[in-house]
Parts: sequence; C-alpha cells; structure tokens
Amino acid sequence: MVACRTSVSKKLTLVTPGPVKIPAIVGEYLLNPPCNYHRQDGFKKMFDDNQRDIKALLGLRAPSAFFVTTLLASGTGSNEACMRALSTLGKGVIVRNGFFGQRLVDQCVRGNLDHVVFDAPHDRPLDVAALDAFLKATPGLKWAYFVSHETRATLRNPLVEIGRTLKAHDLFVGADCVSSAFAYELEIERARLDLVVATTSKGLMAVPGLGLVLCRHGAMAALKAAGKASSYYFDLVGEYEKQMKESAPRFGQPVELHAAVRAACIHLLEVGIANHHARMQTQMAEMIAHLDGLGVVALLEPSYRANVVVNFRLPPHLRYPELQALMAQEGFYILYGVIEDPSMFQLCTMGDLTDLDLAGLKAAFSKVLLTSARAVA
Repeated sequence: MVACRTSVSKKLTLVTPGPVKIPAIVGEYLLNPPCNYHRQDGFKKMFDDNQRDIKALLGLRAPSAFFVTTLLASGTGSNEACMRALSTLGKGVIVRNGFFGQRLVDQCVRGNLDHVVFDAPHDRPLDVAALDAFLKATPGLKWAYFVSHETRATLRNPLVEIGRTLKAHDLFVGADCVSSAFAYELEIERARLDLVVATTSKGLMAVPGLGLVLCRHGAMAALKAAGKASSYYFDLVGEYEKQMKESAPRFGQPVELHAAVRAACIHLLEVGIANHHARMQTQMAEMIAHLDGLGVVALLEPSYRANVVVNFRLPPHLRYPELQALMAQEGFYILYGVIEDPSMFQLCTMGDLTDLDLAGLKAAFSKVLLTSARAVA
C-alpha cells in the first residue's frame, strides 16, 4: 500500500506586495474551476465575464473603448510585450525614477528597442514640468512608458499628470500599473493611457501567472498598421486580435488561473472596490501607528506614498534577515524594503487581510521588537 501525504505545513501569512493572501473563494475556484479546457464554451463565458468585471473594477467609464488582453506572464513579461509592440512605431522614451523604471530600461537594452531615457530622482514623485521640458527638447519620439507605483521605494507617481503630459506630445503611452491596479483608484481614461499592465497576483487578489494588458482599441489599430513586433509568443497585437475574436488565447493558458481571476472578481464586486481600497489604507495606517509606537518609523514623505506598500526603518540592533526569521516564527512573511539595505523592511496590505490577521501582525511585531530590544539592553 502506498502511503499518502494527508497534510501540509502551515503557510505563513503574506504581507508582501504580490503574491498576497487570497480570499477563500479564490482557492476554491483554483482547485475546482468551472471548466477544464481553454477551448470549451465554458471557458469563453468565464473569459467574457472576467473581461467585463476587470474593466468595471478598474473604474472605466467607457469600457467599450478597451479590451483586456490576457498573457501567460508576470508583470515584467507583460511590460515587455507592450514595449515590443510600441517599438514598431519608432523611438520611445522610458521614464526612470526607480527600480522598476530601471527594469524597463534593461528590457529595452536587452531587446534592442530604440529608446531614450528620462531620469528623475527615486525618492519623490515625478516632476511633470521637467518631463515636459525634456520632451520639448527631444524630437522624433513616438511612444513612452512609465511606472505608476514604484513598489521598491513605495513611491506613487502622478499617473494622470504624466499620461496627459506625454499625450500632449502626441505619444502613444504605456504604463506599468502592476502595483497600483485594483489597489487604489486609477483614472486611466483621464490619464489618456493606451496600454495599462496589471497582474493577477497583487491588488486583484488572485494568484500569480497572468498578465492583464488593458488595450485601447484605437491604439491597437495603430500598432497593427505599424507592423509586427519582434516577438512571436509575446505578440500583443496578435494575442489581442485572437482573444477579441474567440474569447480565448492563441496558446494554452491554465484554466485554473482564469478561474482564480473569476473568483477574485466575484469577491471584489461583492466587497465593493471602494471598500477594498479603503480597507488597505485603514490597515496600513494602523500598522504605521503601531510600529511608530515601537520606535520603527515609516520611510518616505507620507504624501509621496500610496500607503498600500510602505517601507520602514529598523532599530539599530535588528537587521532584516533576523527580523524575517523571527516574524516567520510568529506566522508572517516579511519582505525586504531595498534588498541591499538590511536596515529596512516592507509591509503591504493588498492581500485579503482580516482584523484577526492585523491583530496578530501587531502582536508579532510587539513581541519580536521588544524581545530583541531587551536582548541588547
């Protein structure tokens, strides 16, 4: 008789900016999806339902002007697909004021995409007037790409102002909204964005694996007319056209991941997206106040943050690796802030955190920080 494993070890509660703690319904749909093959009629219905609900959760006032193209990719892969598609138009500009802006530049360099870089400080929101001056002095640009929320620094960039400034220079505009979509209100239409990248593993509270590219129909027509991008698998225009026509991807994508998105949409529509946003803000405010009382301060000017992801400075006697190990013993996984700086750590309230989770998190920090302080006294 073959022995079967009947239990698994207790999982740590995630307070990280993706993946996040998921609602129970997401786990249920992941294990038991409503269909089991991506060419079935049941999948097409699920795809169309997700299409409708994602646009509603993103707050679009004219949803018929957009289509959500689903890629089997992370946010990084989805950004690359977008930039490859945009590169068919000519030279672009990458806005770099943080870790993920640098990643966009690295992707362009590695992919040999024609581009220039607009650099700005990493510790404050983008200066739109400086961006405008740069664009006036740099003729010949066709497209632009920027990061809405620089998660590593926890910096919120002014999405509407950046988008409208870029559009004023007749550029096609793509935005990495991986850590902002579904986490707080994004005025995508006011920002005049053409391509918006989100993922299933963050504010949506599904599971990792799918990239969601919100595509403006007018921009996609222009990209198609410009010619095929250099990528075959990550051909955004080809994927967009196939999914528009058949409510299914060109190549196989796990039904389970789409089912998790279905469940996440159902959950957030029941909760209400405004309530979802408010819950994250309230919980983060509680954690900032609790940690401040323990001598652990939040970094970055408060008005610069979105307050769904926040970095904190540890007291001198405690470094991140030790904090992470001690908090894991209390049932929580804590992420670094800036990986090269062990005096920092990061908290995120994007996941489906309950009042009980928050009370446990506070108690765990109190225990770990006070115990470590006594140990060095």
